[in-house]
Amino acid sequence: MNRALLLLYVILLFLYTTGFEADRFVTSTTHNRLKFALNHGGHDASLQVDKGQLSEGRIVFVRTEARSAFEASLRYNLQLHEDGTPESGSLLRAAPVVVFEDYVDDSTPGVLFPYRYTQESRRIDKLLKGPAVVYQVKVKLPRNNVLSFDGYIYKTVVYEYPLL
Repeated sequence: MNRALLLLYVILLFLYTTGFEADRFVTSTTHNRLKFALNHGGHDASLQVDKGQLSEGRIVFVRTEARSAFEASLRYNLQLHEDGTPESGSLLRAAPVVVFEDYVDDSTPGVLFPYRYTQESRRIDKLLKGPAVVYQVKVKLPRNNVLSFDGYIYKTVVYEYPLL
């Protein structure tokens, strides 16, 4: 009887640790995929500049086009529908939400590069060498286990216009 209980305990412990490890794998994969998608979205957004201003040597972002490019890149890289909800097979269970966006370019008053960009309330502090787009996205992590983290994570991307 003792051996049967011990075997049952070992099997339950094995199942618990396997489930916990699977949950950690899904969580880290979600973090990595989200950061990858944000970097690509930030890159796409940083390329949306006013051509007229660019011909005069000034880099000024077209904000509506930059936001559209960022969201389109997120939809493509995170497997989202047009309305932002996850497709079947996506790691996400809820639509990511852009909670903060900002643009630092040659039209921003009082900015000379290099420029220290700081948003203390958002915990963003970055030394910018040139014009940049800034986005912060909130995503609910997938929950696979009762003990999994049941909340939102915030990811930030600060992407500079590629000068070279």
